[in-house]
Amino acid sequence: MDAFLEDPSVRRFYMAQSIPYLLDVKAEKRRIFDGLWAGYRNPITHLRDPIRLVQFMALLDIANAAPDGDYLEIGTHRGESAKVIYKLMDPSRTLYCIDTFEGFVESDLQAEKTVNPASTWQVGNFLETSPEYVSRYVGDGVPPANFKAIKGWFPQAYAGLEDRRWRFIHLDMDLYEPTRVAMDMLWPRLVPGGVMVFHDYDNLSFPGVKIAVDNFFGKLGLRVLPVGDLWGSVMIVKPRPHAS
Repeated sequence: MDAFLEDPSVRRFYMAQSIPYLLDVKAEKRRIFDGLWAGYRNPITHLRDPIRLVQFMALLDIANAAPDGDYLEIGTHRGESAKVIYKLMDPSRTLYCIDTFEGFVESDLQAEKTVNPASTWQVGNFLETSPEYVSRYVGDGVPPANFKAIKGWFPQAYAGLEDRRWRFIHLDMDLYEPTRVAMDMLWPRLVPGGVMVFHDYDNLSFPGVKIAVDNFFGKLGLRVLPVGDLWGSVMIVKPRPHAS
């Protein structure tokens, strides 16, 4: 492997990650990872990103131990991360996924120009998908009863979920305005000890995500932590109230 990584044609992979020690010594952990990786590694959308799966395993363990709540993803596209979340979450709860399933909408793109004037993203911009496709994909061919794919623009598509409490929230919305609105609405509904993850925080193609996240948590005196995956996701665990 060392000689392979010194080859000039593959030298960009100098940060190749060894399998984490825990996955080598815990057979059940390795079985879970291998199962997730077999379904997640897609040459079209994810050439490599095993660290994302390792981190999801750790973060869902944290979320599953939090007070009762469901699981939420906004920005689901074709369901790659939704399937990982579903496989790792508390099976007694429900995963809700919200997406336009048609790509970006014009109003969000216009708002993006206020924080990123150089943005060239357009309405659409994504591979074909649908709630039905994602539901079957997440359930390995059979839509699960505790998985709900909701088609629509956020926040309107969130109607009916306002009273839900969340253990785990994954935001992959790419743009400033929907990310900002989502944090305003969802942070109060995240249970103490619950986990919120932001995809594309350090993706220079979507600088609005970082601006929105830093502005929001800066006002709370909190910092997000990098998870080290391909597209620069960050996470935060909601602090528990201090005992008096």
